[in-house]
Parts: sequence; structure tokens; C-alpha cells
Amino acid sequence: MGVPHTENGPVPGSPRPLVSDDCGQGGCVHVAGQVYLDTLTEWERILDGLLRSDGDIRMDLSGLTFVDVAGATSLARTAQRLPGDRRIMVRRPPASLRRVLELFWPELVAIEVVE
Repeated sequence: MGVPHTENGPVPGSPRPLVSDDCGQGGCVHVAGQVYLDTLTEWERILDGLLRSDGDIRMDLSGLTFVDVAGATSLARTAQRLPGDRRIMVRRPPASLRRVLELFWPELVAIEVVE
């Protein structure tokens, strides 16, 4: 199940592919698109890469429009694997991710949502 395309690019309103780029020194990434079945493997690759950095992890998710429950679960599991008092600071996540985190992991202090 891929993203529907025309010769000019993705069909408007269709799921967006997941793209990421570094937003500074190690441990910081900007992610855009949508996290769902077709992009979950890439999302998990991004999260695994961030685990290898030192210090807190900063994720700018202002470019994400949707994260499904599996994507939220991957983020929560990554946070649970962080050693010591490290955290994942999530900037401007989509409402879907915020709701799932509040519902299923309200006590997970390793994820901090910032605006």
C-alpha cells in the first residue's frame, strides 16, 4: 500500500511519505509526513538512530500530520529504553500522538511534550 501519485507528485489528501532531517547537533531530528503502517519501519529506524546519541533527544514533529497507535507505541517503547534520566522532548506533535500518549502512557516521564 503506497502513497497514491500522479505525474506531478502525491495525490492531494493522500497519506504523505515520512521524511526526516537533522535539526542540529546529534540527538535532534525534524520529522514530516505521516506515521502509519507503510511508514512505521522508517519511523522506527529514526527512533533507533536517536537512541545512539548522547543526552536528551529532541524531536520537532511540527511537520507530522498523523501518528497511528503503532507509531505512538514505538515512541513510548523508545522512551522506556532510554538509560538514566534521558528524555525525549517532542515539539508540536500532531493531536493524534498527543491523545494516544495521554491515554496509554500518562505516567511516562521520559517523554516531554513542548510547544
